[in-house]
Amino acid sequence: MKKYRKEIDKETRKLLENFRGKILRVKNPSGKITKEFWKTIKQSLESAEPVKIVVEGEEDLAVTPFIMEGDSDTVILYGLMDKGFVLVNVNKSVKEKVGKLLDRMGR
Repeated sequence: MKKYRKEIDKETRKLLENFRGKILRVKNPSGKITKEFWKTIKQSLESAEPVKIVVEGEEDLAVTPFIMEGDSDTVILYGLMDKGFVLVNVNKSVKEKVGKLLDRMGR
């Protein structure tokens, strides 16, 4: 496993490898969100147990389906390289903004 294309530390590796819950695997190319990836994210949100999604490829745009498929009480926390963390409280306004962006991208 790598972080910023470098190996992760032993403590983080152990934490990730000892995850207890459902593990979903999906392939996704850079700069895209495949239907399979979107479906996997939706499936993770519908699960009653903790879920880890292992992505072969890129997950940079994964926050988009989490916003669009998440309930209004969904909170998304993700890392932004070299910046820190981003916190998104999903609500109607955020969904509308992301929806408009997707429409401009040819959803």
